[in-house]
Amino acid sequence: YYTDNELVNGRCPNHPSITPEWLEEENYFFALSKYTDILREHLDAHPEFVTPSVWRGDIDALIREGLRDFSVSRQVKEGAEPWGIPVPGDPGHVMYVWYDALTTYLTAVGFPHDPERFDHYWPADSQIIGKDITRFHILYWPAMLMSAGLPFPRRIVVHGFMTLEGQKISKTTGNSVAPVDVVHEFGADAVRYYVMREMTFTSDGDFSRAALIRRYNNDLGNDLGNLLNRVVSMIGRYRNGSVPQASIAGEPELDVRETAAIAVADASRLIENWELDDALVAVWSLLRRSNQYLEERKPWALAKDPDLAGLLDTVLATAAEATRIAGILVAPFMPETANRIMDQLGLPPVVAHDWSLRTGWGSVDMEAVNPQGPLFPRIEVETQA
Repeated sequence: YYTDNELVNGRCPNHPSITPEWLEEENYFFALSKYTDILREHLDAHPEFVTPSVWRGDIDALIREGLRDFSVSRQVKEGAEPWGIPVPGDPGHVMYVWYDALTTYLTAVGFPHDPERFDHYWPADSQIIGKDITRFHILYWPAMLMSAGLPFPRRIVVHGFMTLEGQKISKTTGNSVAPVDVVHEFGADAVRYYVMREMTFTSDGDFSRAALIRRYNNDLGNDLGNLLNRVVSMIGRYRNGSVPQASIAGEPELDVRETAAIAVADASRLIENWELDDALVAVWSLLRRSNQYLEERKPWALAKDPDLAGLLDTVLATAAEATRIAGILVAPFMPETANRIMDQLGLPPVVAHDWSLRTGWGSVDMEAVNPQGPLFPRIEVETQA
């Protein structure tokens, strides 16, 4: 349902091929206008309530125009089967689906009959929505909660739409991709990584098969998979699988440690702000520095000189520790991959609180590696002649 001034060239803003039908009927209304000042004050006092902030402009414009009461019911059409939840005391009306739907956030977590469960889950830390339904969640929903004397969610996180190969996804034109098929081909973790690395919450994003394969081969295969494979293979070859202890702390080692600490701090802050793409950039800074470190120290050359055994131990231990920390950092994005990394390092799966307790340098002892081959075997792409 749209008002006249919400149409674009007389058409639905999200479905321009559909001609709107004009409707006139008697409805019950929610007095949203009463909450204009309170909502404005809340948004000003809690700028993080709308995340990312780029999506707040339209909301501010609506408030400046003056919020209008909105319909919360629909008339039951004569002779038609009534569909919806009846309005209490008036069987000739049913609740408008958007008004009813928003309340399921509460009933799903125990309201009103299970207060213990409800108090555990509400208020929500974040509610994630698409950019086309911001008005309902940023204005209608908080006003409804205020009317019931209930607290707001702490944050409404908004994302853009996804296009496919540069084109708008449309069921009518058949321009779509089945996520299950993509996951079957590339694996769930690879798809998770691609979507969160390539898409940003601040704008629309495009899904491209070619871009997915590039990320798979370059980021996952080369940066992450190759680092793990080199580390466990060299520990297996040069130290019979036992993870050595570092005995030297030169400038390269200290730099890797500092990079790891910065990656943990930056990724923590960025995830908290729902800047997931940049959080992955922070994690990858550690992976790329670790690969660079191996190229600098050349453990394969150190292994040829028995007098450099101590330095070789340090290099292998440093690379293994950096890989371990990176494994924890990728866990929120690629949980299966994180556990495969830990398994190859001879460690248990990642569990809750590992990020806060075990991302410090040297916070976990490693004993022996368990090589199992590449994490992400390279995908060969046919090139046009």
